[in-house]
Amino acid sequence: MNIPSFRPNYYSLDDIAITQERIPCRTTQDLHMMGFLDASEKSPNLSNNHTLELPLWVMLTQDDRNPHFEALVPDVYSAAYKEIYQADANYVELGALCKFYFELGMYLTRYQNNNSVAEMLYTTAQERLKGLKDLCQNVGNDSLNVASKFDFSERLLFNEGTKTNKLFDDWLQERQVHIKSTEIAINIRKRKRSPDGETQEEQQ
Repeated sequence: MNIPSFRPNYYSLDDIAITQERIPCRTTQDLHMMGFLDASEKSPNLSNNHTLELPLWVMLTQDDRNPHFEALVPDVYSAAYKEIYQADANYVELGALCKFYFELGMYLTRYQNNNSVAEMLYTTAQERLKGLKDLCQNVGNDSLNVASKFDFSERLLFNEGTKTNKLFDDWLQERQVHIKSTEIAINIRKRKRSPDGETQEEQQ
């Protein structure tokens, strides 16, 4: 399983894609000759308290001592959506709302004084994992639109879960499944070998 980095990782393509996501923000000061950052702005300058959308990496690379922009929480992490998730998180097409819902949300927690986004991520993930587990065990679920149903991390878990469930089912049905020795078992056999190359069991 290709596990993505949940912290800034320079060499992770997944992490780069996440930080390319655009988030709402507002200017904290007048910015001269920066109007090109907002396609809807006709003035060459950006005034103080001007709202626009910028890639997440812009916010992450700011100088904390003199930031030019203040990050705002996107609507999908607002109190209105929290009520929707609490009603039944499994019916929400999270991938259609935000394809990097959990990863982006974890980045946004640093821009909040309270823990509302962190709590929302935890409760939503806790509830959706139950349904995700059931879907992984349903091998006849061909009509599921994985791209719109799940966000990025959920798709990784779903693909790995369905693959593992199929291997387990094949094993139960006594189909041809190659079961490999664990690394611990291999190391134990190596330690049992004598200097002449025979194992202790062979010597007996």
